[in-house]
Amino acid sequence: MLDTWLVGKSRLRGAQSRAAAILSGAGLRANHVTIAGAAIGTLAAIAFAYRLNAAGLAALWLSAALDAVDGTMARDSERPTAMGGVLDLTADRLVEAAVLLGIAWQRPYLGFAALTVLASWYVNITVFLAVGAALETREKLIRYPPGLLERTEALVFFTLLIFAGRIGIGLCYAYAVLEIWTAMQRLGFARRELR
Repeated sequence: MLDTWLVGKSRLRGAQSRAAAILSGAGLRANHVTIAGAAIGTLAAIAFAYRLNAAGLAALWLSAALDAVDGTMARDSERPTAMGGVLDLTADRLVEAAVLLGIAWQRPYLGFAALTVLASWYVNITVFLAVGAALETREKLIRYPPGLLERTEALVFFTLLIFAGRIGIGLCYAYAVLEIWTAMQRLGFARRELR
């Protein structure tokens, strides 16, 4: 939802294009930026595991910024590739899983609630990949079926979870419900598109 809204903001798109041009000018390729974003996101997870919350949040949001720029680099300076799409999707899931584990590491009370979020991601990504494969679109390498929760919502969720204390248990369950809702939205989208 937020990703879709943010994509429509011309100032943000302009900033992404400028950042992409700077990184490309420095000799980096989109896949390099994807890998750097994944590495920085993994460092965020380690920071959260050691309760270095400010460092973890800074690394998480820097990772997200790199994730937003890598696709722009591929479209503007290179040619998007199937491997780049696979790498990007894999890096996103790696960062999300690592960050959730890092947050839960020092907060054992999140236990089953965090596991519920992880299970809801499993269901949602399965629907996401199945719908994308069934649509076999040539418009983009990866077509993102619309849904309530997207990448930015996960970042907001992690940010809130850091400061939530035991309220984080309820936050995890609420987020898991929204993930399942998103999976249902994507199934509905597939049903309409595949008629």
